[in-house]
Amino acid sequence: EPDLRAELRDCYGQVQRMFAPMAFLYDLRTHGGIAHAPSMGGVSTAARELGLPTRGWHRTDYLTLLARVQESVEAMGVHLASAAQVVVDGLPTDSG
Repeated sequence: EPDLRAELRDCYGQVQRMFAPMAFLYDLRTHGGIAHAPSMGGVSTAARELGLPTRGWHRTDYLTLLARVQESVEAMGVHLASAAQVVVDGLPTDSG
């Protein structure tokens, strides 16, 4: 159904935006020489997708990344807490 597809597309976009800082950390690990041989092209692409400079980072760029990671983790926490509450509220109660 078109409405369901549109809603799922929106949800996918929201999740992708929420996890973008975490994905950048993974890309940095993969392409930045931490886990594999460095690939500046890979790091540049990941940085650009997150709206960060592709090279020549300054202190404020690292702080911006940390702030975005913090926002991402906090948003995930809110969603997990909400989901847990739905599960708790949905459990049958002991009516005696």
